[in-house]
Amino acid sequence: TTLVGQVDAAIGGKTAVNLPEGKNLVGAFHWPERVVIDPALLETLPEREQRQGRAELVKTSLLAGRDLDVRGAAAFKTAVCLRDPHDRGPRTMLNLGHTFAHALEAASEYRLAHGDAVALGLVAALRLSGNEAALDTVRRELEPKPVAVDRETAWAALQRDKKRAGNSVRLVLLPRNGHPQWDVELPAEDVRRELERLIAL
Repeated sequence: TTLVGQVDAAIGGKTAVNLPEGKNLVGAFHWPERVVIDPALLETLPEREQRQGRAELVKTSLLAGRDLDVRGAAAFKTAVCLRDPHDRGPRTMLNLGHTFAHALEAASEYRLAHGDAVALGLVAALRLSGNEAALDTVRRELEPKPVAVDRETAWAALQRDKKRAGNSVRLVLLPRNGHPQWDVELPAEDVRRELERLIAL
């Protein structure tokens, strides 16, 4: 009944819980028997909740390379998840921006709303991708604002987000050619620099 549920959270069978150390660190896969989506229910959704879902809708549209409505985004995510039901390959692309987002959420003790965190995470991921066109889209559609959290706490949370590989961090990138790349290893110092750019002074 929420936009984030209809375009993202209800699809794909991921179930997980947050811990103080990080987001979605404990979970399992359990596919639903059926997902029922009715965009008419969104007409009474508060603006704050609309904004949270828009971040996931923009992310999915960027991955698809075209503007998507609710049904299109749901169909795109479903197709990706059916190809990789246990998140070991192409499904990882759906994490675009989420490594940063989860770190910011954990550092805020989950006071930062998920969609606002994803909007910021997309900014960092797209900067590292060198994709200015997609970055402009995120800024125009989502208007992300830096968040006031502790830098060290955010960095520690990012390193626990299942993406660390030695002195590198694995990220999803979206280069200008529009083809998502997952499990791209980047130097930790570059990732930390972009994370800190998301944090208000």
